[in-house]
Amino acid sequence: MNPHLKLPVTRIKRETSDSITIYFDASGKIDSFFPGQFLTLILPFDGRGGVRRSYSICTTPDQLPEIGVCVKRVDNGLVSNLLNDNAKEGQQYEIIEPYGQFSLNHKITLMPTLVLIGAGSGITPLMSILKTALRHPSQPKVVLLYGNRDEDNIIFRDELAALQQSSADRFRLIHTLTKPINPSFSQQTGRIDSSKVTALLELPEVLQDANVNFYVCGPEGMMHTAVETLEKSGIPRARLHKESFYTAPKTEITPSTEATSKSEEGAIPVTILFEGQQHEVLVEQGQGILEAALDHGLDLPYACQMGICGMCRAVKVTGKMVIGDQESLSEDEIAEGACLTCVGHPVGHGLVISYER
Repeated sequence: MNPHLKLPVTRIKRETSDSITIYFDASGKIDSFFPGQFLTLILPFDGRGGVRRSYSICTTPDQLPEIGVCVKRVDNGLVSNLLNDNAKEGQQYEIIEPYGQFSLNHKITLMPTLVLIGAGSGITPLMSILKTALRHPSQPKVVLLYGNRDEDNIIFRDELAALQQSSADRFRLIHTLTKPINPSFSQQTGRIDSSKVTALLELPEVLQDANVNFYVCGPEGMMHTAVETLEKSGIPRARLHKESFYTAPKTEITPSTEATSKSEEGAIPVTILFEGQQHEVLVEQGQGILEAALDHGLDLPYACQMGICGMCRAVKVTGKMVIGDQESLSEDEIAEGACLTCVGHPVGHGLVISYER
């Protein structure tokens, strides 16, 4: 279950002034993954189990044993800034194997047309999906709408141009810039908005395939606009995939819920089934189940602790719980018992959570 690996850095490529791609040698450690998934790096800073950050894979499965992630500098970002400033060839990093539900099944016989919508570093998982699709035997068509501030901030700029040239009959690349540097910039300008997303639906390659799939990744505002536009246009949820990088807001526990969930001792026992053993963990008022389990010494899988990555996914066997704001589970999955322990809070006694998948 998401074992920790030690992977050495093979090379580092500067993509833009504030982003790099770090390539690792995964020989004998990673033999497959799905395009769109991410790696979680664990850095040994102070704190329980080190600091964990997830970065999308930008390489393809057929590039293994080399595997790469793109890391963009973030304002006040502890790990992203450290990696941009200090990552070097030959260094070894502790890494959790590929994970993530935002992914492309590249093993299918016939791949549908793909429409990729991204902005900024949201291109990273889309790059893996794009390159995989262009190499697929069924030769699907791919459209990429990619938003940035200016030409210098286009991550993978040269690689995208090369792919467009080599696959001109199947790959349509659409850039949109809010502040282009070159006055002769001939593509779209402005942010990705509803009109730009709607225009994608009128492209011939999209109209010709009733099974076209959409993949959206980037900042929260862009994601919301794109997904809402596609949903209003009648795109079924099964063909609409999204990946969130932003921090999900914390859910406030209402007074009625708080009163219901409080035990006489101030903490609620939760039973966790993990790796063939049963553990009883006391969850303090307002504390997440994952946090309590980590305090208890359980090495449960997790990455973001914000309800986004889905790595702490488990199954509610019995009992009641409140699941806070999250971006990983659908309503149907929650109804079937799936839960995220990072934003999960017990309601009363008798809650049993299983990680036995």
